[in-house]
Amino acid sequence: MRAPFFRTIALIALFCSTAPALIAQTINIYRTNQGMTERLAPQPAITFNPVDPAPGSAIIVVNDKLRYQTMDGFGASLTDAAGWLFANKLSPAQLDATFKMLFSRDGIALSFLRQPLGSSDLSYTFYTYDDLCEQTKAACTTPASLSDPELKHFSIAHDEAYIIPQLKKALAINPNLLVMVTPWSPPGWMKDTGSVLGTKPGAKAPSHLKEEFYPAFSQYLIRTIQDYEKDGVPIYALTLQNEPLYAPESYSGMQMEANEQAQIVGNYLEPALESAGLGKGRGPKILIYDHNWDRPDYPANFYRNPHAAAAASGVAWHHYEGKPEAMTTFHNKHPKIDQWVTESSGGTWQTGNVFVDEATELIDVTRNWAKSYILWALATDEHNGPYVGGCDKCRGIVTVDTSDPNHVVVRPELDYYVLGHASKFLSPGAVRIASDEPAGGALRNVAFQNPDGSIVLYLLNPGGQSTMLSLYYHEKIAITSLPAYTVATFVWKP
Repeated sequence: MRAPFFRTIALIALFCSTAPALIAQTINIYRTNQGMTERLAPQPAITFNPVDPAPGSAIIVVNDKLRYQTMDGFGASLTDAAGWLFANKLSPAQLDATFKMLFSRDGIALSFLRQPLGSSDLSYTFYTYDDLCEQTKAACTTPASLSDPELKHFSIAHDEAYIIPQLKKALAINPNLLVMVTPWSPPGWMKDTGSVLGTKPGAKAPSHLKEEFYPAFSQYLIRTIQDYEKDGVPIYALTLQNEPLYAPESYSGMQMEANEQAQIVGNYLEPALESAGLGKGRGPKILIYDHNWDRPDYPANFYRNPHAAAAASGVAWHHYEGKPEAMTTFHNKHPKIDQWVTESSGGTWQTGNVFVDEATELIDVTRNWAKSYILWALATDEHNGPYVGGCDKCRGIVTVDTSDPNHVVVRPELDYYVLGHASKFLSPGAVRIASDEPAGGALRNVAFQNPDGSIVLYLLNPGGQSTMLSLYYHEKIAITSLPAYTVATFVWKP
């Protein structure tokens, strides 16, 4: 009886010694297709084996020895419009479910919010935190005789009503959530037009910040950061001006040239942050520019100012003009300067295969050194609003459909799944790693490694035919196929 007993013990020991290696070969797969018949749907797991690639298959080699940027995350903007919809159109139970869908691991675990300071186009009314005239759904003009350089009238009460509680709710679900802040306009009295509008209708020139109010504007930003943090919302980063080369007539905005931004950062904002105990390394990162890929001259000019360059942490980009390859060009010239994509928007103007196009952009953005990919609107209603001007066609990550007031529905849009295939599976501190995209290949991809060592491969089949795939990692291969017009996430532990 002793011999069978010892053979059993030996087999158990052999199994236990090899179990981790077997588990390490398992690849979990999740898919979403263009028709939305699959939505982050788990698929049968596959395994790595010492086999040859499948004949005629697309070969993707993942190499975790080649490492690139550390990711900050994926997300959107909790605009005033989104906050107003959540506060006024959803029941408490609906709000809980929606936020879990957006910010928990059971949902898509969004990890980055870009918070407008004051009204944007997607707002219920115009407002700043120091208005000296009455803002409504129309922008007011502050009389030239009024100003408040000491910010005696400063208050974030507007945000404390519903935006900050919602930010805290998101942080409670995902404590690793990063919040950055961006003004669309300072208070009107700081500007040469007296209005928050980028350009007053009929005016010949866009609005600018008056130089005499550079100190007040810096303190305005600092007071906002301090008050947000007192209310329990830590600020990770800020930019000085949304889209500083575009000054719209119908919503908040302002023109701010690179030399102006550099002067404010280097001579006013950074010294004031230091005095407030929020200097570089202790307070929020200062990201510059916050506009399109087609004007890399703007950040280049900014960084020629040595005081401003020392204060800044990197460059924020938008996607509306130019191509993401501009970030790689910039990185090659300035490899120590980090980059973020802080606004990309989908909407009713899009044609063609929008699902494929947006997944392609996420891949291109991350393969070109961006630490984040932030879509514009977290939520809009069935009319792409509310809005005070500007974009009446922008699509939120979710739609709050109020067409039946007795049955309000929160509907995730395709953007939810495009982001979710990355955000749901990446942890804070994930690093992009190398993955081949063979020339002429049918598949697009980008790969990351989480701090726990797990590998996340984001895959897209943009074509109309199912494609055979041979995934090569650490001298072993896994073979599977990816259906047409499908995004998939492959996750495995080395």
